[in-house]
Amino acid sequence: MSGETVVIGRIKHETHTFSSLTTDYDEFAATSLFYGDEIVPEFTDTNTDLGGFLDVADEQDWEVVPTVAANATPGGIVTDEALTSFLDSLVSGIEEADPDAVLLGLHGAMVAASHPDGDGYILERVREAAGDVPVMATLDLHANISDRMVELADGLFGYDTYPHVDIGETGREAAEAMAATLAGDLDPVVVVGRERLLPPLPPLQTAIEPMRSLLDSASRSEHAHTPDISVFGGYAYADVPEAGFSVVGVTDKGCADETRAVCAELASEAWDRRSEFDRSYTSVEAAATEAAEWNGENPLLLADISDNPGGGAAEDGTVLLDALLSAGVENAALAMLYDPAAVETAVEAGVGAAVKVELGGHTEANGDPLSVTGTVRRITDGTYRNRGPMSTGLQVSFGKTVVFDVDGISVIVGSHRQQPYDPEAFRSQGLTPEAHSVLVVKSTVHYRAGFEPLVGEIREVATPGMADPDLTQFTYEHVSRPMYPLDS
Repeated sequence: MSGETVVIGRIKHETHTFSSLTTDYDEFAATSLFYGDEIVPEFTDTNTDLGGFLDVADEQDWEVVPTVAANATPGGIVTDEALTSFLDSLVSGIEEADPDAVLLGLHGAMVAASHPDGDGYILERVREAAGDVPVMATLDLHANISDRMVELADGLFGYDTYPHVDIGETGREAAEAMAATLAGDLDPVVVVGRERLLPPLPPLQTAIEPMRSLLDSASRSEHAHTPDISVFGGYAYADVPEAGFSVVGVTDKGCADETRAVCAELASEAWDRRSEFDRSYTSVEAAATEAAEWNGENPLLLADISDNPGGGAAEDGTVLLDALLSAGVENAALAMLYDPAAVETAVEAGVGAAVKVELGGHTEANGDPLSVTGTVRRITDGTYRNRGPMSTGLQVSFGKTVVFDVDGISVIVGSHRQQPYDPEAFRSQGLTPEAHSVLVVKSTVHYRAGFEPLVGEIREVATPGMADPDLTQFTYEHVSRPMYPLDS
């Protein structure tokens, strides 16, 4: 059967409940926000969830009804006003279209002011509007899976990679399962297995153990009647009861018991291997010393893992930059430091001007503002499209941006928080990453997809910040306890 009407929508946010930042409508608008007819041309042929939906829709000759595509840089609690606005667009699109199916791009770790289980609330509103038609959603590998999400969705499909290079493929998998459901070849149900395990971000990268073998086992358990088994590491910076490790299966109802057992077994294996999620990191002092002495053929990359905006951090931390300046590191480039006031000062002075600013350190406990004098090298609108393996083709932006040269270090300073995981973060600002001795990126894992082929060595630097992998730095009130590694 073909020609069905399928509503598509995207409301995504990874919410850091310990952050002082507020995620309002303007934050979504500054990151990625499209409505209705804007959506198809923007996301066609992109490595995104919506791009995957659209590929299959074209193959199936579906009539696609695009509603809203909203995504904001991870940060603090989402305002009720923002979530309500996006849901109104999505729900009205469903009610007007009376569709045969609904496909959603969600994150799985959204927390709104009145809705701690933000994604569960989205699915609840969608189910009320859509009735009994199938509803399926893609989710981030860092999703915190609630019982409400499992009950309300006919399919939950997680990314299988971190860095997330398979977002488009995940969208395609969800849409193909939807096609099988509409054709009567799949009678889907969602099942889940959980453990009291809450890993931080760095050890969840999927090229290393234990995630690599857990995902391999999940993939081997998939078949025609169980199209997907996803391993969710959870998002440790959301203090909600649902936070934690889970394994979710999308399966035909006739295989539900078998698939539920597989999910439980994989979750249990993760628990048994929980010590493998414990990692050590490079100190700021050791990183600065190595950077000052680096003479490799390719750059040394320092990952400022705790000030990663993709993990909800402020992206204005100064501790690592201060150490590099003190160590006399030169021919280095840093992407990027969030400081709208410094950008404004530099723009007013103009390209070529020498400017003194109080740089960074304005938001969280991640270093003091640095009193520095530098030269304004370049001014841009900060907008570029990813060309690397992750979210290929997606447009992102630092907002109004300057390249600020300070004592041999080119600092990209922006006015909108955005994780610089793609080499275009540098190239779009006139900087060639391979030409530098040292690169600094405020990213925890995603940078590896685009930068690993370009650099000589990588160091994960233990800076202070809101994405600190030491979870004992945070006071949890709502996470289910006991929970490893919070409890012995």
